[in-house]
Amino acid sequence: MKAIILAGGKGTRLRPLTYAIPKPLLPVGGKPVIEYVIKNLKTLPDLETIYVGVSHQKELIERYFNHVDYGVPVKTISTLCWETGGDLKCIVNEESIDERVVVAYGDNVTKINIKEMVETHKKDGFLGTVALFEVPNEDVERFGIAKLDGNKISKFIEKPKKEEAPSNLANAGYYVLEPEALRMLGYEKTKVEFSLFPQLAEMGKLGAYSTELPYWLDIGTIESYRKANRMMEGIISP
Repeated sequence: MKAIILAGGKGTRLRPLTYAIPKPLLPVGGKPVIEYVIKNLKTLPDLETIYVGVSHQKELIERYFNHVDYGVPVKTISTLCWETGGDLKCIVNEESIDERVVVAYGDNVTKINIKEMVETHKKDGFLGTVALFEVPNEDVERFGIAKLDGNKISKFIEKPKKEEAPSNLANAGYYVLEPEALRMLGYEKTKVEFSLFPQLAEMGKLGAYSTELPYWLDIGTIESYRKANRMMEGIISP
């Protein structure tokens, strides 16, 4: 099985840090943020390759990967910084991927059972399965929010207004897609959260993997990056 990490953002809201350090390599708790994502993906027993889509400072990221042995090939792919949908399509086309894949976002720090998510996806038989976790009601405007009908996502809304959110179940930044879903991606600048997910939900083909996460941190801004490091100091032993 193959996995894709979407790490194409330039990290403009993290400047001046990202002038010198690519966003995926910014340290959180003493190690690059992308290391947390790779560690989660490596729990897949049949993982063959991890593709990392980047659009900025690719040479620096490749240089880092060349000095680390993950026990599984990690390959960087140039993308167009076309959001989650466009960059995912770039990688799928570049590598001629036509099989089930796990997709993860490269700027989130969490611990999630990827193996269980994939097993749930296989069992339920949807074209896509999104990992969901509960967030406080006051935070729903920051996430993609799902409405469930059993284990099926009947509606997916990206960053809804608080009063319009159908639940507090948020996209954790990990999902599984079948080849048919990958073929539905357009070669354009778009987010899967605005295009593919709502379309699959309307078709009744989008499943949910609801899970409890011990922590979930993003590093999108200087403020959230500082918060992530403070929190990880209390989670990771020195």
